[in-house]
Formats: sequence, C-alpha cells, structure tokens
Amino acid sequence: MPATESAYSTTPLKPGNPETRLLELLPGPETSPISGKLSRRNLDDGKHASPPYDALSYMWGTTNGAKTIQLNQDDNFKVTSNLAAALHALRLRDQPRLIWIDAICINQNNVQERSDQVQLMRKIYQNAATVYVWLDIEIDLNNPALRKLLTFDDHSIDDDLGTDASFWEPLKPIFKNPYWMRVWIQQEVSNAANLVIQCRDVILPSFNVYHFLRLASSRFSAVDINTPIWIDWVDIYPNISLPTRFGFLDSQHRPLQGSTLSNCDLNLLEILATSYKLECTDDRDRLYGLLHLASDYSEGGLTISYDYSVKDTYTSVADFVLRKYNSLNFLLYAGLNWRCPHQERTLPSWVPDWRDPSTRIWISYSPKFENKLPSFMSRFKASFSADCSILNAYGIRVDRIDQIFNLPEGVELYNTPTSVFLDSCRSMVRKARSNQVRTGPESDIADDFDLPQWPALASTLAAVDNFKPEDADAHSKLKQAITMSADALVKVSRIAETKPSERRSTMLDIIRMDKESGAIFDNGTMFTRLAWGVIGKHLPFVGANGGMGLTLKSAAEGDEIWMIFGCDKPMILRPADDYYLVIGEGYYGGANRGELMKDMPESVEVGDMIGGYRVEPLRLR
Repeated sequence: MPATESAYSTTPLKPGNPETRLLELLPGPETSPISGKLSRRNLDDGKHASPPYDALSYMWGTTNGAKTIQLNQDDNFKVTSNLAAALHALRLRDQPRLIWIDAICINQNNVQERSDQVQLMRKIYQNAATVYVWLDIEIDLNNPALRKLLTFDDHSIDDDLGTDASFWEPLKPIFKNPYWMRVWIQQEVSNAANLVIQCRDVILPSFNVYHFLRLASSRFSAVDINTPIWIDWVDIYPNISLPTRFGFLDSQHRPLQGSTLSNCDLNLLEILATSYKLECTDDRDRLYGLLHLASDYSEGGLTISYDYSVKDTYTSVADFVLRKYNSLNFLLYAGLNWRCPHQERTLPSWVPDWRDPSTRIWISYSPKFENKLPSFMSRFKASFSADCSILNAYGIRVDRIDQIFNLPEGVELYNTPTSVFLDSCRSMVRKARSNQVRTGPESDIADDFDLPQWPALASTLAAVDNFKPEDADAHSKLKQAITMSADALVKVSRIAETKPSERRSTMLDIIRMDKESGAIFDNGTMFTRLAWGVIGKHLPFVGANGGMGLTLKSAAEGDEIWMIFGCDKPMILRPADDYYLVIGEGYYGGANRGELMKDMPESVEVGDMIGGYRVEPLRLR
C-alpha cells in the first residue's frame, strides 16, 4: 500500500548500510487509535542489542477497507485491515512494544529501499526476539481439539491423534489458512529464533504446534490411500511444516538446518523448485522471498533489484549457478511449457520459469553440484550473449526422436487394460528393433518380449537409472528385478487372454494384486507400479538410432537428445534455424548416469568424435 513520505522523513536509511527501521507501537486501550514512532536499528549489532524487538509475519490482505494509523508526523498513514487488526491485538496496554513490520518499516514507495531491505530480511527475522505469526481468525480456546493440541510435545505418539479425523476439524482454519501458502512467510518463519502463532486472542506456542504437525504428517503418510479413512485425513491434513528446531525447548541444542520447505538444507534451485505452489503478488518475489533460505547463497551473491524485469531476475539465477559451480544444471528446470506456445513466452527457453509448475515435472532427482569438475570441462565454458537471450554451450548429439508413443485419446492410464499397455510396449520394441542395426540371431526371435529391446524398454519405462544405487552391481540387480517383474506381467496378461469371459485386468488391478497375494514379483506389480508413476507424466519414445527414452509432453518427433557439457542429464532440444529451443529434461537409455562423459579425454576439441558422437557447439535461445 503506498506510503506517505512524511512518515519516513526523520528516519532516512542510507543505501548499503545494514540498518532498518523499527516501529515503537505506543500503548493504549484495545479500541483506541493506533499510533507509533519509527526509529533506526543497525542489524550488525545482533539479536542481543538493546532494547529487543519482535517481528510480525502476516498476510497483507486486500487494500479494500484500509485503516488509518498515526505514524510519526503522519496522521493519515494507511494500513490494510488485516494489519490494523494485528496492531490492535499486539499492542500492549501499559508500555510500548518495539516491532518490525514490513509495510510500516519499509518505505514501499522507494524502489531502492525495498531492494536494499530484501537483502536484510534474514538478519531482520533472525535478530527478532520473537516472530509473531498473525492469523485473523476466531478460535475457541475451550475447544477440545485446541486444548489437546496444546498438550503435544516431544513425548507425544501417534495414538495421541486418536482415530477420528473429524475431531481435528476445528483446527482447519489455522492449518488450511492461505497464510501458509505465501512465498514471503517461508523465510520469515524459517529464520525465527522463537515463533508464536497468534489467532486474535489465542496464542499457540510453536513447540506444541510442531509436534502436532509431526504426528499428523506421519499419520497421513501411513494411511492406506485405498481406504475410505484416507479421504477423512486428507481433508484435515495440515499441508504445512515447521523447521525441526521448533520441536526443541532447549534453544542451545536446536538443529539449525531446515526450513518450512524441508528438514534438510536446500540449495537455491531446490528451494525454487520445491516452492512452486506458493503464491506471491510480484513474480520477482518468487526468487527474492526465498533467496535467504538457500544453503548456497550468501549476501551479494545475486543482485536484488525491483528495477529488474522478471526475465532479468530469473536469468540471474542461471548466471548464479554458472558462476558458482560452472554448471548448467539449471537447464533441468527449464523448457517449453506444452500449454504455452513459444511465441507467448517472455523468457528464453533455457531460463527456468519459476512461475509455472508444468515445466517442473522432471524425471530425475535434484542435481548435485560439485566444485570438482571433469578436467575436459575447463575447455568448454558456457557463456551468455550480451543481451542474455542466447546461451552458448557445447555437447554431443546422442539421437533424434523418431516416434513418440502415447495412450489413445481419452484413455486413462489407471483404467488401461494390461493387454493394451503391453500392445504399446510391443510396438515400441518392434520400432526400436527396426531402427537398430540387426546383428546375430535376433532376427530369428519370434516373440517380441524375448528380444533384447524388451528389458531395455522395461528399464526405461521404470526410469531405473534415476534410482539411488550408485554401485554398478546394485544397479544391475535392480534392472534384473524390474525385467523379471515385467516378464511376470506379460505372463499374467497371457493367462488372462485364455479366459475371454473374465473382465480384463487393468493397470490398477495389477498394482493392487500384491496386497491380496503378498507377492511383489510374481504378478508384475513392481514394474507396473513404477511404470505407472513414470508414464503418467512422461511420454516414451524411440530414437532414430533405436535407443529408447522418455520425454515431457511438450516434445515432438524430430526433437533431438543431447548431452550438454555441464549438465548431468540428457536434454531434449528442438532445432530452429541456427539455434535450439530447450524442451526439457529427457531420459535416454545408456546416458542417464554420466556414462557418455566418463571416458572423455582431457584434450578433446570441438569436432572430435568420442564414442561415435561428435563434440559440437550449440546455441540455446
């Protein structure tokens, strides 16, 4: 909400200084007008500086029905109705309260000041004695659910939740509140030394809340999705979390890592990817509001400026990763959204668009960043064009998508008969076989599921290369297990074909069989479950060279599979004139675990042939 300059005339902030303003909220009766004075605080003085101050975390809310408070010489300073309610609730009756509130302590009309203060957010909330979460909702302190919540501690167990999910229904206004889905509150809560949730006159200590959330999360995860009780728990499940340290009363032994997004420290790309469902008014805040939660970010590592466009802001993330790690792994989060034509995009295809979750349905786990890179990489450093529209990189072209396979229009995966699914698999095996150079006795094999392409396809559909085992032997055993399960599915389907009078088994039927039989390999459940999870979001394809892989729905036949130097996984690129468009991360058999880069000689040059592939420069736009 626009501020008036007179309120800040006596407390100017010098750009670049680690100082902020604090509001001295003057005492008064509950219903009397709000008044306060601003002062300056140097944040380098630390959290033990005197006098201590608190900080407020809240939703701004709509500007409709704005209220007026007195601030310094300004008798007409406007605040939202939600903030006005918080001020009345937090004001002490007999003494001033020193508190930091963004809408008041930052001159929102001053772009430079807003940019400077964002850089200081971590210190502001870390130095606060207590951070108050304000929820303008009415909660009955005598409600049994609330009284029970206030008893939860580190000794509480699952049985303390009871068996009736509806018992916790009165707490939904707290834990389903839109406040928790805002971008900015993540760092405000995560950086707090002490946290209190205040619902008008009711105060909830974070210690009790944390242990309720701990048990509720475990209960939700343990409930069988196939039972009616799951629906009851999903309705009341609090889709929020608090950092682990709030589960400890002794502040000296609290773990420091973690945030509202994860119990572990996350790097910048992981933070941005994890938070895609969170909301913010300004798209730039999707970065600025989360920056200080990233384990690999330190002050000054990125320029924060509200003079930057969204394109400049999101491109700076790619620049940060390239500078810090000499890595192009940000490409794993980039690509064309199949619902948004390239002509309508405002960002280059190689810049991740953190606003749209549909571009972030990737296959692999979060990429690792290591300072020790292969020696040959020093010869192939990526760079940006002067206007940051082009990314110049190097890599090898592995294959070209020849045919993409999909279910018939209108067919839902879970209702797909296994025979229909296996018919599609048979078609892919035949296509791969026809595209490969045939050698030896393969041409004499009559059964498609006896061809060597079938185990390769099974591994692809299960995305086996993205599983954790780094040990080659363990990885090989996992592939064998998936092949055995896939063969079992073929056997089960063929037995069913001999009984035409019976209903054909669907993919979902196979997945549920292990609950009835207690087996896992004898009916194809393992393979089916894994394939269902993968091809529900990705499309299998066969390459021109006969290789098989997976791609996002935005891919098309003719797109190419590349291993780009500095990027851990195969990428799907679309040729366009003298440049490429990034479609997204791909999966390609024999290229997902760095196999093609392991034996790259240090002396390799552009144009050299390595393992049958030519090293080439490429321009991404």
